[in-house]
Amino acid sequence: MLGCSVSKQKTSADDESYYAIADKSDMVPGMTSQVVVDEVREINLDSFEVNNESFEFLDNEANSEIGASILSLDAALGLAFSHSKDYQNQKELLYLEALALTFDRYRYTPTFSARGSGDYQWDAEDQFVQDMQSLTGMDRTNYSESTFSNTSLGAQYFLKSGGSIAVNLTNNFTRFLSGDISEFGTSALIGSITQPLLRDFGADIETEVLMQAERDLLYRLRDFTRFRKLFTVRVASDYYSVLLNRETARNNFAGLNATNLSLEREQAFQVEGLTTLLEVGRLEQSALQADLRWTSSITRYKRSLDNLKILIGLTADENIVLDDNEMELITETGMDSPDLSLEQATDMAIQTRLDLYSSLDRVQDSARRIEVAANQLSPGLDLSLVAAVPDANNGNIGELDFENAIYTAGLDIDLPVDTKFERNSYRRALIDYDSSSRNYLLTLDSVKLDVVDTWRRMNEARKSYDISVTSVQINERRVEEAQLRAELGLGDIQDTVDSQNDLTAARTELVSSIVEHNIAKLEFWRDVGLLYVDDSGQWEEGINEPQ
Repeated sequence: MLGCSVSKQKTSADDESYYAIADKSDMVPGMTSQVVVDEVREINLDSFEVNNESFEFLDNEANSEIGASILSLDAALGLAFSHSKDYQNQKELLYLEALALTFDRYRYTPTFSARGSGDYQWDAEDQFVQDMQSLTGMDRTNYSESTFSNTSLGAQYFLKSGGSIAVNLTNNFTRFLSGDISEFGTSALIGSITQPLLRDFGADIETEVLMQAERDLLYRLRDFTRFRKLFTVRVASDYYSVLLNRETARNNFAGLNATNLSLEREQAFQVEGLTTLLEVGRLEQSALQADLRWTSSITRYKRSLDNLKILIGLTADENIVLDDNEMELITETGMDSPDLSLEQATDMAIQTRLDLYSSLDRVQDSARRIEVAANQLSPGLDLSLVAAVPDANNGNIGELDFENAIYTAGLDIDLPVDTKFERNSYRRALIDYDSSSRNYLLTLDSVKLDVVDTWRRMNEARKSYDISVTSVQINERRVEEAQLRAELGLGDIQDTVDSQNDLTAARTELVSSIVEHNIAKLEFWRDVGLLYVDDSGQWEEGINEPQ
């Protein structure tokens, strides 16, 4: 029975909380309906394609990726929205906010109470008295036994005007079990109505806590919707960063191989006396540095891959590898920027950013709290009406004498003599209003700067891409010429080292600019408020919200 009762209470809490969330979800564009907090999903990667290749550029980590599940970006997003601990924490915060609201709403519904108690009383003279009675021949023990029970039934209803209505019925019953057996019972019915007339009067004052709880849930819904966009961009950014680190390791490996080929050639020339040991040593040092860069890039790649696993909710033991086709896809999309001017983007962000709406609403919250704090400085004047119906005293337990009911009406006055706490609260409310107003202006500027920053980063990445394309072409020619001259014995070791290092760096920078542009573009749509995320983490971007 206890287990059933506990399960029923959990179900009741879930029903009310999810209803509260659904009731306000339409007020938040882009809000999802998938907010179940206790949903348990097992991680199963069996349906994914398995990698059977060993990549030489990964050195001693190459074999670790054999048998790894290949994750596309869509698959990574799907896993993140189903298993990520960060995402689950955000759902729980949303649920707890809704759960708190259910109690604030409950305060303005009739509440009932039922209590009962029972006592058994036994009393006898102490042992000393009994011993004296035995010595004197007066052997008589006096004792008494009785039972006492009490029941109370009550109901209370808080009015949104600040008052309350209460009804309470009590029954007391005493039964004596020794001597003259008798019974004695009393009952009473008391009903009361209280209503503040000055302090705490009015729905605006009394329901402020409920109003704030309603708005707090709305803010949490906005925060959750904003988080989903941030989380999607974060997963995509980390995914692309892993691919970039992998490509960097590949480029560094190619650069190391090219340097080693040049080193072998120069060592052969040195044996023939065509070059000096000093020149060969310079190339050997370059090869060692290239080897170190390659090893470091593999470490960065594996570390970033492990971090991505934790982000999307996988365990550290899961063996995955990312889909190289994703790099080809973002390369094919080019470096196109959104078809919006910076002024249009900024205006759009001001109209759509949910965090900006919440910041503005908090200014209104602080304004309401000024009114509430000012009300607490008013005198207390409460009207009370009480009706008390006594017991009928006719031996019938529970019977009331309504003809002799007592009615009372009164006023309770509390003059504001000691108002230090209320004064401080009022002054604090005024300061909070100024602070929230400044925070709104600061948030407004932050929204604008977010858009400007991502806009600049897109331009920077686009220019970096153009420069890198030219740089790769230039350094490919430099490397080719340096190799031809070296084969003819006319080369300069420094030119060989510099040209190869610059080519490796240019190729890495080219890939980096492609990744950076795609990430900046995603963040731009997010910051403008025009990134739409579905329940599996897939996104759409653009002016029109997807249907």
